[in-house]
Amino acid sequence: MNAMFFPTTRVSRIVMTISPQRSLAPIFAGILVLGALHAPPVAAAGRTPAAPAVADFTELSGTRAGTCAAPVEPALAPMGTPALRHCAWSQRLEMLYWQDVPANPNTCLPAAAIAWHRLGAGVGAVLRPWSAAWSGQSLLVQTGGMVQAGMVWRQEGGQWSVVLWRWRPSDRIPTRHWQAGHWKNIAGAVRAIDAANPEPSRTPLMTAWLDATNGKPRLLAADSWRWVSDGACLDLRSASLGQAQMHLPHSRDDARLEQRSAMQLLLARRFPGAEWLRNFSLIEPAISGDRTGAKFLAVWREGATVSGQLWIPLRDEGGIVRARISSELPAATGAALQEAARARAVLLERELGKLAHAWEARHE
Repeated sequence: MNAMFFPTTRVSRIVMTISPQRSLAPIFAGILVLGALHAPPVAAAGRTPAAPAVADFTELSGTRAGTCAAPVEPALAPMGTPALRHCAWSQRLEMLYWQDVPANPNTCLPAAAIAWHRLGAGVGAVLRPWSAAWSGQSLLVQTGGMVQAGMVWRQEGGQWSVVLWRWRPSDRIPTRHWQAGHWKNIAGAVRAIDAANPEPSRTPLMTAWLDATNGKPRLLAADSWRWVSDGACLDLRSASLGQAQMHLPHSRDDARLEQRSAMQLLLARRFPGAEWLRNFSLIEPAISGDRTGAKFLAVWREGATVSGQLWIPLRDEGGIVRARISSELPAATGAALQEAARARAVLLERELGKLAHAWEARHE
């Protein structure tokens, strides 16, 4: 018969003999301490981020979060890798959550404006410009049998985050009705941010600018409107030449070459250090031969800044709408600077022409 041995407990290569007469509580306490000391550290980067209320998958969907069988939609690739991605409802519901949207050092637009534009492109929608006054904004779109609700917002810690919910309704009517009830909660949670972030009011010039820059990253700042075109940052402000402004005709038939020459002389006196890349000129209408109102532009460079201005005389002595676009050139000298200035002047002239033609379509 084998000799009787007391039971043993092995913890991290330490063997302790447990006597029947000894209390087990101190030994178990020691085991917990040793286990904590020998547990491997958890890297902060590997932790799953805590989801905010608008990204609480189980609470809003009424279903436990599951893994997604399909890869992330390729159109969302510019958003980067989401911190959280869950699916449910037989892969008909998907949620993506980007916890911290980084700033883009290669643009004049803030991180929120870039994220807003990329989110719109990812869901196949052209969104209104991001406003610098917003702390958040939502979208709700339905395309190709897919309903999508997304939001860009600033969290309490100051970082900008993005959430996107995607739902493809079931073909079965009872299931679709059940899904719709939970989707109503999801859409309500996403759209709640809009109440404190109303859309800015629009002027006739802003309406034309929105049409002319449709589909491009944009920002409505307090004193300017910014957008990115062909990789260049453009800044538009309402402009005036002050008391020296001469009369400009609304009718194209009344626009004379001597008027344009006189206006160019006036501009040269106003900006004596400017290099004129496009003299004061009459803009052709969007459709050749159309009886549209007269519109004028000029483009010039001062130092590393290229500027272009649009003049739109209104009917019946209603005044002149003025818009000035400015763009900073990349660091360069000599011939490289001259070449960059010429290329930027072409871009500004094209953008001013689009703005003028958008004005025609909207207001004439």
